[in-house]
This record gives sequence, C-alpha cells and structure tokens, in this order.
Amino acid sequence: MSPSKGFDFLTKLRLRSMASAAVLITAVCAVAACSGQSIRDPDNDEKKEKSRPFKATEPTKDNLNEVIGDREDWRFWVPDKNGKGELRVEVSKWEDSSTLQAMVTVFDEAGTQLAQKPMNQANPTVREQFPVEGGRKYYARFKLVSGKGEYIAEMTEPLDPCASCTDKQECQDGKCVDKPCGGPCPDGMLCNREKNECVKGKEKPENKCEDVTCPKGEMCARSSGKCVPIPEKKDTPEVKKETGIDCDVFEAQDAGSGSVLKLSAGENKGVKKGMSGSVKGVKGASFTVTEVYPTRSKANCKVPAAKVPAGSKATIRP
Repeated sequence: MSPSKGFDFLTKLRLRSMASAAVLITAVCAVAACSGQSIRDPDNDEKKEKSRPFKATEPTKDNLNEVIGDREDWRFWVPDKNGKGELRVEVSKWEDSSTLQAMVTVFDEAGTQLAQKPMNQANPTVREQFPVEGGRKYYARFKLVSGKGEYIAEMTEPLDPCASCTDKQECQDGKCVDKPCGGPCPDGMLCNREKNECVKGKEKPENKCEDVTCPKGEMCARSSGKCVPIPEKKDTPEVKKETGIDCDVFEAQDAGSGSVLKLSAGENKGVKKGMSGSVKGVKGASFTVTEVYPTRSKANCKVPAAKVPAGSKATIRP
C-alpha cells in the first residue's frame, strides 16, 4: 500500500468514528431533554417556596407545558378574616389545540390537603370551597399530568350567588327567583299567588292582641298576644348610612373624549352594571359601570385618562 493510500484510509476511519460519536451525543441529549432532566421551569415557580401570590384585582393567568419543562405552578392567598375561601379555575377555551391534563390541589400552610380536582378541557371549570383562618397562607398547586394549555385562576372569598338579584327577585337556596306578583302589591291590592298577579282587596293582618288587656307597665306583644314589660327607651347612637362602595382605580385608558376605568370591585362587593360613581378628588370625574366581573369592573368616565392617575380612590353608588 502506498503512503498516500494509507493516509486516505486512516483519515476516512477517523471521520467515521467522529460521526458515530456525534450521533451518540445527539441521541443522549435528546433523551435527556425528553425526560425533562435538563429543562428548567421557565416560570421559576415549581416549588411551594417559590410560590407567588394570586392577583388581587383580577384572575391570574398562567399555563403548563411539558415541552418547555413548565410542569408545576404554585400560588398562595392570605385571607383577611376567618370564614370560607374559594378556588376558581377556568381552563382556556381559546386554545382549540389545548391538550392540558392537570391536577389542582389546595393546601393550608401546615401542608394539609383541603381539596383536589382534575383540570382539562373535559372538566374546564373548577370551584372548590374550604374553611380558612385570617392571616394564614393557603396554597394552590397546579401540577401537569401531560400535554399543554393555558388556564386562569383566583383564590378569594366565595361569591354571593344572589348579588345579582333584582328588586323583583328574592334569594332562595342560593338562586335568584321571581317574587310572587313581581314584588309587593300597590295599596288596596293583594297578591293572588295562584294567578301570580295583584288583585283588588287588602289583607287583614292577624291581631293577636285584639281582646288582650295588659296591666300597667306592660304591653301586648303582637307576635304572641301575651303581656310583656314595656321596654325602657334608650338613646341609640346615630348610625351612618353607607354612602357607596369604595374601590381603587388600578388602570385608566383614553376612550374618545373621556376614558375607561378599571376598578377593584366587582360582584364580590355587589357592583352591578349601570351603577354610577365618581373618582375622589378629580373634578367632573363621574362614571357609569359598563361591565362587571367577579372581583373587578369597568366604567366609562367623562374625563381623560391623564386626569385619573392609577391608585386613585373612587366610590360606586348603589
């Protein structure tokens, strides 16, 4: 074999060895990436110790994605008082390609599990209530099983299911139902429940004290028809009537000659569409509520956004 042919043979052999090693390295890297061992969580919230608070004025939006290593999210909430807390989760309906299969779990700060539910397109809505103590932390863990997808969540006090009842409705078993005859009948009329309409006539209230005579210093109680001591008159402190619903303006955007305000009060404080209000300390800054969400609302204001700085105080009048 000539020296030149021997050199060509050795060169080809070395190139083949290098190519085989490159293929092997690529395969090992691919396996590591698929296993998730070399991919770090891009959110940096994959542990309880790294958990971030839920947003106070609107639902928190996040996502899980096994491809990029985002397999677990942690959030926390601290209630102001004892009572009940509620976790609400909505799996995004905007993503037709969502393959999200996950589990949401609620813990107290001692690690006790309070609730657990699957979250996916087949179960897109989660609502779980649990007892809470004011000043303690409550955690929500969103753990991916497989796939990817977006979700929005919030942890706060339970919403009043009858906050949206009108004057012609009453709350029964947590639902708004129409009052008989649409509410109280006018003077001189009474409600015919069978026809569900007001008819002429006047109900005569039962008078259990009609034939009762009480001794001096006593009076007849209408509810029982019995004589009871006449209560002493007491000076009662003046009770100030509520003037409205106080809230903050956390964003203002120009809209025509006025602006659109985002307010930190919604269904949780009894805000309803059509209510009016004003921004404190800003002349002419009256507004009308146009949209209402669980913990916030939107309103059209008569002054430009530049006159309503973020953090301004506002009052919504019932």
